[in-house]
Order: sequence, then structure tokens, then C-alpha cells
Amino acid sequence: SYTDSEQFEPELLDELEDRGYGDLAESIGITGCERQCFRPATKTLGWIGSGGDNYALKLGGSEDGSTQGHWLTDGELQFLSAVPRERVADVCATLFDWYKSEKQGTNGTSEKMGPFIHRMGYAAVLEKLKADERTSDLLQKRNPAMVFDPYIENNLV
Repeated sequence: SYTDSEQFEPELLDELEDRGYGDLAESIGITGCERQCFRPATKTLGWIGSGGDNYALKLGGSEDGSTQGHWLTDGELQFLSAVPRERVADVCATLFDWYKSEKQGTNGTSEKMGPFIHRMGYAAVLEKLKADERTSDLLQKRNPAMVFDPYIENNLV
């Protein structure tokens, strides 16, 4: 394990609840294992330990496994591959606020966040994160597109 996800998960969930997102029934997966043992790609937001106290984001999965989350990439570069632990809640909050303001449906039939992400598209996700003051600086440094490999030197930004 590269990060201490067992300690971090309850802290993150408490912080998100304190920020007012306790009403969302979306799945967040956190694993400290680079091999993604906890299956974070089957969660709406999947955070994978990428060394130290950094996490990489896989986005748009579904718990039934019908949709796997993807790395946030523009086709050439991978984004959010080394988000500091203390900034993960900012990324979640930006995405949650966007989702809450633009999801389709009404109370009982509201669109889930995973399908929302897929409907909006990854290019729109990148633009939303770049435009938000909470996350814009996290998108300034970019890695070549790749699946995180802890055995490659200088893999992190």
C-alpha cells in the first residue's frame, strides 16, 4: 500500500458531510493499493493511492460493475494523478456541486452521478475542474497519459 486509505476514508467522508454533501448517495472508493484491490473503478469517484499522501482519480464507475471508471485524460495527458490528500475533498466538492446543479430528473428519478459524468463527457469534466477556483491549480501540472505505475521513476508531477 502506498497510502493510508483506511485512515483517510472516514476523514474524507466526515469532511464531505461537514461541507454539506451528506445527502448524496454516491459511491466513493479509496484504496492505498496501486493494484486497485478495493476496485475503486467501480465507484462514482475512485481514489487510488499514488505515493506519499497523494491520490489519483478514476471517475464515472458504477457499483454494479456495468461501467468502469476512467482516468481523467484529454487523450494525451492524464490529469489528477497526484492529488494531495488534503485536496481530495476539494475535487469531490467541485464535482458534487456541478452534479447537483445540472443533473437531470426530479426527486425520485434523479440521474445518478456516474451516468451524469458520462453524459457530460470527460472534456466537460476537465473544463469544470479547470474553471473552479478550488481545483484549477491541480490541473496546471500534467503527466503523460498512462496508468499509474509506481515502479516508473518520476511518475508523479
